[in-house]
Amino acid sequence: MVDRNPECRARRELGESPDRAFVVSEWTAFFDRFLTVRPSDSPTDDQIVPSPHMPHLMFEWVLRRALERWPTRSVSVEPVPGDVPTPYDRAGGGPDATRYVSWADWVCPTHCIEPALCPAIGAQRTWEMGDTVRELAARLRAGGRQVRGPALFVCKHQVFGVGMFSAESVREGDRLVEEAGASGEADVLVGTISSCHGALNLLRVGPRTTHDARRTTHVTPEDRQRYLVHAQDLFNRREFWLAHEALETVWRSIIKKEEAQVWQGFIQAAAALLHRARGNRHGTVVVGAAALEKLAGPQRPEIEFETVEFRAQLARALAGEGDPPRLEFRAHD
Repeated sequence: MVDRNPECRARRELGESPDRAFVVSEWTAFFDRFLTVRPSDSPTDDQIVPSPHMPHLMFEWVLRRALERWPTRSVSVEPVPGDVPTPYDRAGGGPDATRYVSWADWVCPTHCIEPALCPAIGAQRTWEMGDTVRELAARLRAGGRQVRGPALFVCKHQVFGVGMFSAESVREGDRLVEEAGASGEADVLVGTISSCHGALNLLRVGPRTTHDARRTTHVTPEDRQRYLVHAQDLFNRREFWLAHEALETVWRSIIKKEEAQVWQGFIQAAAALLHRARGNRHGTVVVGAAALEKLAGPQRPEIEFETVEFRAQLARALAGEGDPPRLEFRAHD
């Protein structure tokens, strides 16, 4: 159970138990941690039970990953084009341009399990949203749009009125975006759906740049120190995309997830500042918020760079109230 309120209703009423865990966190920060590791040995065991009223969090995670992966390329959210034959079809109107579609033109119960016999009409359900979205992608391709996907996160009823989708399907969606972007400019259709309803987005990755670099996961202690010094120099000269690459090499070599999270915060800070310098407000807000979340808390002794003042200055810079922070090695105790 993930809630930013440490005394949420579920915790008060259900209490602690060996079969559950309560995590005090914003959704964004939680998924940045949860989806970048495998909490269990069997990926099929890792399921996400979405709140019916949450924003399109899975697309937001895929978008953040793309912004971090390609800091020197244009990564944007575009309105989903094309006609969808559903009776309900609305644009959310927010910065994420989510398009909400539904085969129901009535109000469904929150906990409807979407059975084959629809209780609202008393007849066989003749639709499946997954087919609808795949047909949309096919029509767009037939019309000349080079759309990849769709990457679909499909919420299905599992037990006692509870619907869920696999965490691995979200990771697969991220891999689809990575593969699409590796070949050049790409549009990827992404959706979190059930049998009857869906939230759709189109993620656009711009053309490759000459600065796209190969990365290695093997880092010796000597290499690590060299990368850190190099990253510090690049970051403090505001060469944020190069600093991003050097920091990412260190991050990929780390095993402990708590330590890796802090380094990911530094990487996201570099990406957010690059988006800020280029006037990409959406990228600045999305990636910057994730960076601040990961860098929160006291100084960790295993992190070579100072984090507390860095984070405070980063927050001021992202708010337009100061210059970018400087990377500084922390003073040894």
